[in-house]
Amino acid sequence: MKTYCAAPFVDIYADNSSRYRLCCRAGDNPSISKYHTNETLPFDFFFSDEMEQIRQDMFEGKQIKGCEVCYKIEEAGRESWRLTRYSEVKHDVDKVRLKLRIGGSSCNLGCYMCQPYNSSTRRNELKETGADSYFIEYMNNDEPVSIKRNFFDVSIDNIIDNIEFVEQIHLTGGEPLMLPRTWELVERIPDDLASNIKISMDTNLTILEWKGKTIDYIIDKFRKLDLSVSCDHFGDKLAWIRYPIDVKSFEDNLIRMKEHIHCINVTVSILNAYDLKQIEEYYAQFGLKTQYHNVVVEPSFLSIKNLKDKEELKERYSETPSILHELEKDSDETEYEKGLEYCRTLEKNRNIKLIDVFEL
Repeated sequence: MKTYCAAPFVDIYADNSSRYRLCCRAGDNPSISKYHTNETLPFDFFFSDEMEQIRQDMFEGKQIKGCEVCYKIEEAGRESWRLTRYSEVKHDVDKVRLKLRIGGSSCNLGCYMCQPYNSSTRRNELKETGADSYFIEYMNNDEPVSIKRNFFDVSIDNIIDNIEFVEQIHLTGGEPLMLPRTWELVERIPDDLASNIKISMDTNLTILEWKGKTIDYIIDKFRKLDLSVSCDHFGDKLAWIRYPIDVKSFEDNLIRMKEHIHCINVTVSILNAYDLKQIEEYYAQFGLKTQYHNVVVEPSFLSIKNLKDKEELKERYSETPSILHELEKDSDETEYEKGLEYCRTLEKNRNIKLIDVFEL
């Protein structure tokens, strides 16, 4: 089916600006733009007339607004997320994965390529260094929106009332393990129900406990814990990209949590695109695999499309569609220089000089 995607059948996704979206890759869809997590309950959105119409339109082969990112990848002759991660055909809603950013955006790291609305430390560093000026044109309406206390409680009630549909809960942030509302959610789900639910989590794995609560509580209560560890390099390069990470402590946590780690999730940008093989080999020493589904598109000045020696990189990553798709976009040398200038601006707050770590 030429426009079918399982995401609207199996995922309930919302971002940190409180917008419900068709998936984490999707753009805006006008028919669902009125739905927000601070005023619409998760399953009210999921079973809305608009979502039912989108599911029907997919079966009829109609193109869906917001899904252009996958359509463009397929037009280039490569497999999109629609054809890989969401290829299973569902004719009706059965089991769903909750992927709701309703816990907040507090995070202890300020990763240089992270969207500011996903990290409090990131926003603070950008403001302190003046580097926020580089992001003005990319921010649009992407401001973090906090859900009011009473509506958060009602949203959790809504999830529990529909728990028979819930197969998996995906926790993200910010850093989910330092969000009080993460712990409220996992604690409120009754033990007998939790034993049937998988918890997946995007985490920087720099902390394993928060104010007396430990990750072991989640491991013991739920059917399974599956960690996707956000990590974009190793050693001093990791320390710069994910400032102010304690690399030694992070690696200790990798060893401790190894059996629960699904993958090292690398976000590909101008500071690591030449090093992906070395990154893969480094974490293989821990018995961990890496994946490269996340490639920086915005801000464009951090995109790999602007790198030199693109032809060599295209050949190197010819079997990795997400990377190849970005490399084939038109480059802009001015944008590349802007990216380096932005990185140097961050040095006002970081104790590691860019030139001492990266060959640029």
